[in-house]
Amino acid sequence: MHASITHFSGHPDDLEASYDALLAEVPSANMRLHLCLRAPDGLVVVDTCPSQEAFNAFHQSEAMRTMRARHGLPEPDRVEDYPVHIAFAEGAALAAG
Repeated sequence: MHASITHFSGHPDDLEASYDALLAEVPSANMRLHLCLRAPDGLVVVDTCPSQEAFNAFHQSEAMRTMRARHGLPEPDRVEDYPVHIAFAEGAALAAG
């Protein structure tokens, strides 16, 4: 499993509205572990993918860029990807490296 940390700069209220609209297009079954954090200067999104290959395919896809543009979500300032050592949600381990 890999986790990405994505930073979007802008007014958090505007970004949240755009992000919520984009998220409405993503099947919830695709969300294994996902967080959207409100920062003073924007949003920070923590998302997981099953592998680095899946992460690369998703984040570099034209479909993702098109979806962001359609909902007014800017290109991220930066995206970082890391292998997951261990992940928990609701007290249950989701993955261990």
